[in-house]
Amino acid sequence: MEQDFVRLMQQLAPDLAAEFARRALVLERIATMAPVGRRQLAARLDLPEREVRADAASLKEEGLIDLNASGMMLTAKGQDILGTVKAFTHAMHGFTELESKLADAYGIGKVHVVGGNADVDAAVLQDVGRMAAQRVRAMLQNGNTLAVTGGSTMAATAKHMQSSTPLNVMVVPARGGMGRTVEYQANTLAAEIAQRLGGHHRLIHLPDRMDAAAMQEMLKVPEVREVIDRLQRADVILHGIGRADESAQERRLSVPQMRKLEEGGAVAEAFGYYFDKDGEVLLAASSVGVDLNRLMPSCQMIAVAAGSRKAQAIAAIMRKYPHAALITDEGAAKAMLALTQQG
Repeated sequence: MEQDFVRLMQQLAPDLAAEFARRALVLERIATMAPVGRRQLAARLDLPEREVRADAASLKEEGLIDLNASGMMLTAKGQDILGTVKAFTHAMHGFTELESKLADAYGIGKVHVVGGNADVDAAVLQDVGRMAAQRVRAMLQNGNTLAVTGGSTMAATAKHMQSSTPLNVMVVPARGGMGRTVEYQANTLAAEIAQRLGGHHRLIHLPDRMDAAAMQEMLKVPEVREVIDRLQRADVILHGIGRADESAQERRLSVPQMRKLEEGGAVAEAFGYYFDKDGEVLLAASSVGVDLNRLMPSCQMIAVAAGSRKAQAIAAIMRKYPHAALITDEGAAKAMLALTQQG
């Protein structure tokens, strides 16, 4: 319905439609960044400051925003129309149609696209994280177990996770610890998300890689067994997706492992697994974490990844594993759709 209205508006009054869309976007960004100054907002939207000032003045005159020394923020009246404004800007930029096409092409339950390209504008990653946090919170129910992976995208998601009332969920890491920045590790993010939701968490106090004999010994420890069992019975799995080449370098894989990935045409990494373009596993570089073959049939997977450079990696995972939701950005979404149109 919104898309039909947008098409009609663009045909009847294209100049008015563009102005309407810009003002709606300004209102939406004020809600996201509040309190925010006009100069800062203009820079974030890549718009002339005079246009943002004029739009802000109009919005204030209509009683939709307040402006004080700390910056601009929405009034109660502005909050009341925010949902409709978001739907309009989404349709105006073609994201509603893009989401539908992407969901159909890859068999994804629901696709959510935010504007921009994280490869060009680092701030887009925060928008993706904010959207992911909202979607995850909407899917979770009391009593659920949520498993999360690590990485910068997951860190952005954790930062924006919130719940108006405490949610009785158990949050567990989807893999063991590894030699990356501690604030990006799955253990750290599981604890942060649980705290922000008002739930509980368990940690995996094991390195990311262990040999089979050592792993069997550690599973005899009740605390370790409990976390691994909870992980395999997760109701929701929230994970990022990386490029195989970048992940392999970060983890300093051995020369034979690197050669295997290169020969197999590896394009993606998730959960410590490396995949080819069809989503087939080429290498399991992690032995402490989720076993994709043992997940509950009812488990809902949510992927969060952004940037056009990750399009092939995201596409590989989506082709093989059913996902309830994908949260991404405009850059990756358009590149993924282009991949489906290649001979």
